[in-house]
This record gives sequence, C-alpha cells and structure tokens, in this order.
Amino acid sequence: MESLTRRIAAWPAWGRGLLLSLIMAGYFVVMALMTRLHGTGGRALTLALLVGLTLVLAYVSRAAACSEAEGEIRREDRRYIAEFVPAMAVYFALMLFVWPLHKTTDATWLRALIALSPALPVAAIALSLFRYVTASDEFMQRLHLQALALAAGVVAVVSMAVGFLAAAKVVSLDGSVLLLVFPGLMLVYGPTLAWAKRRYRD
Repeated sequence: MESLTRRIAAWPAWGRGLLLSLIMAGYFVVMALMTRLHGTGGRALTLALLVGLTLVLAYVSRAAACSEAEGEIRREDRRYIAEFVPAMAVYFALMLFVWPLHKTTDATWLRALIALSPALPVAAIALSLFRYVTASDEFMQRLHLQALALAAGVVAVVSMAVGFLAAAKVVSLDGSVLLLVFPGLMLVYGPTLAWAKRRYRD
C-alpha cells in the first residue's frame, strides 16, 4: 500500500481530490446497499466493504502528506493509519452488530451500555488525531489549529441554525441528529486543512 501511496502522491492535486471524492462516493453506495442486505451475512459483507474503503481512504489521504515529505510516508502517518483504521473497524462492527440490539433490549442499563459502546472507538479516533497533530512540527500544528477552528465554527453555525429551526417547529428532529455533529466536524475539517495548506503555499 505504501508504494501505491507514493505513486498517488505524484499525481496532480486535482487527481488526488477526484480519487478521494470517488472513495467518499463509495461510502454512500455501501450505505445504500445496507438497506438491501439483511442478516448476518449481509452485515459482514457491509463491514468488509466499509473497512476496505476506510483503509484505502487512509492511505490515499496520506498521499498529500507523502508528497510534501518528498515521497516518503512519515512515521506519524504510519502510526495514525495503524490506530485509525482498527478503531473505525471496531466502530463499524459495533454499529452493524451491537447497536441494533437496543431495539430489543428491555433493561435500561444494558440499553445504555449498547448505546454508549460506539463512543469508545470514536474516543480512540479523537485521541489518535490528537497524537497525530502533536507529533507534527509547529507549522503543521498551526495549520491544524486554523483548520479545526474554521471547521468548528462552520459546524457550530449549522448546528445553531438547525436547532433554531427545530425549536420553531419548522423541521421535526429527534436526538439522533446529534450523531451527525462529529462526522460533520471531520467532514469539514478535511477541506479546511487543505485550504489552509494551499493558502500558505500560495
């Protein structure tokens, strides 16, 4: 995979961006398949596809960093992939096989454990990201801080807007909408980091 990452690092920026977009589209395709695949076999296939896409995404997203490091994958990138991909695999497995059990569980304490179980790998992902940022040099830490500040601002404004719409009963939402906050933050964080890098490069 590292040799493939080095080759992708030599691509122009638009080519890497297009490949990342195709991988993200793959996630939506798998999510659509989830509605048609049932039973343990279907969930296992979905898990394999999601983990495979995540592994490819991790290496492709590191291609830009590999390019900046003159073709070499940095040690912190290797560690981040080694921590991020297993944590995502555990998260997907819990959501596919454990989370549905809350619908058929009567004991409140057991439902609470089931509901909170996916938060553990998410915490591991957040810790892995923190370790990755702190292992970077001071310039990269500054870029990460700017990107995170902008991403947090965007997500905060959108969250407040949606909250006001729900309070005014313009839209009907339940508590599950909070599950979108962290993925939304990560989704915005990627482009804002790319923007911060491009701003200093130009």
